Amino acid sequence: MTDAKTNSPGRPALLAATPSAERVGRWLRTLALLAGVLGLLVGLFTLELVGRL
Repeated sequence: MTDAKTNSPGRPALLAATPSAERVGRWLRTLALLAGVLGLLVGLFTLELVGRL
């Protein structure tokens, strides 16, 4: 990021460095999908172990 971008009028440097809401939403959807898949795998693994008892 260049100084010309960070010193734009009316937009502080910290605000200019934060990601957009759309990008954050995509990341949250991706993380939620990964958490769901991981939860499903853990649930199936647990079911398999309980079934062997």
